[in-house]
Amino acid sequence: MIEARVEIENLSKNSEVGLSAAGYRLGYHPELDGLRGISILLVMVHHFYQSVLPGGFLGVDIFFVLSGFLITSLLLKEWNRDGTIRIRDFYIRRALRLMPALIATVLLLSLLAFFFLSGNNAFRTHQGVWLTLSYVSNFLYAFYYFSADNPLGVTWSLAIEEQFYLLWPVILWFVLKAGMSRRVLLGSLTLSILAIVLYRSLLVEYGTTIVRLYYSSDTRADGLLIGCLVAIVVAQNLFSRDNRFEFYAKVLAGIGFFYLVFMALNSTWIDLSLHQGLPFTLIPLSAGMILVVLVKWPPRTAIRALSFAPLVWIGQVSYGLYLWHWPVRWFVYGQQNLPTSTAQLLLVVFLTLGLTTLSYYLIEKPFLRLKNRFSEGAQLANKEVRHQASPIGGA
Repeated sequence: MIEARVEIENLSKNSEVGLSAAGYRLGYHPELDGLRGISILLVMVHHFYQSVLPGGFLGVDIFFVLSGFLITSLLLKEWNRDGTIRIRDFYIRRALRLMPALIATVLLLSLLAFFFLSGNNAFRTHQGVWLTLSYVSNFLYAFYYFSADNPLGVTWSLAIEEQFYLLWPVILWFVLKAGMSRRVLLGSLTLSILAIVLYRSLLVEYGTTIVRLYYSSDTRADGLLIGCLVAIVVAQNLFSRDNRFEFYAKVLAGIGFFYLVFMALNSTWIDLSLHQGLPFTLIPLSAGMILVVLVKWPPRTAIRALSFAPLVWIGQVSYGLYLWHWPVRWFVYGQQNLPTSTAQLLLVVFLTLGLTTLSYYLIEKPFLRLKNRFSEGAQLANKEVRHQASPIGGA
């Protein structure tokens, strides 16, 4: 990504929902790209060879937490610096980040379908294109209006994030403008997360389908809200100075890490019991706790592992990996759930990496530079590219 940085600074001592005088300063941290790299690898392994990581779908929830955290951090910084949130500029920056690579993907797939495909493959491809561009494909899949079995079916999670980008900046601006106290804001977010847990459990109790639970924004928003909650807690530096607090936080993060590993190896998204009660919400909660420790008390071993250069690069190009890995898999595998040979698996991997590399260096990076034109002030001109809320893959 562009040589820019995201910084969360102590910019306000007066705003209750701003950064405190001892607020955390977040420059560019390669370990966050490394965490993003792990997330996309979980998803890709799950899709390419599901029997290896049946629970690799949880990578999506890690992305949701990162998105909530990073977007909220950036919005709080702008509020604390300027006393407002420029909603229009935010949307323009999001469009410049997300749309070029997405348009290139749907355009190439549309041309492929028009000139080289026929029958069901062509129909599914064209259908996937307009469903993706509608940004409500997740609801259309959830309520069985359409099937996610198309080359762009994976973009249901992008739809959830786009809906978040549309609503959350406006909600946060209104809350800040109304002068809502920090306690009320944190309490509201916490209650919203608990309400989603209860709501999801009630849906299971009353016989809803797994597809309804998995694809809908109302049943998946807890990950995004947990990321928002972490951002506010970190920005406000709401941590006890007692060393025991740090110790317990690291213990919880460690437990969360092993929980994520266990779930990645053993859970399946079609397990209805996973969605009833806390088990599903514990996935983003674990990711949120790990994120807190990484930005507040970074463990040296974890930082070194997450800063491993190839892993960081995967995190940086993760948006392209997200966009391209599923269409490549869909066309190469056909109706097969697993590769028929090692050669087929390697073909999928190398095609995905090749298309992603072209997308990142030829399309994404040039448009990322344009984002600075819609950033206010000299500091903003250098801030928002390496770490930004990522729609499942990119920043």
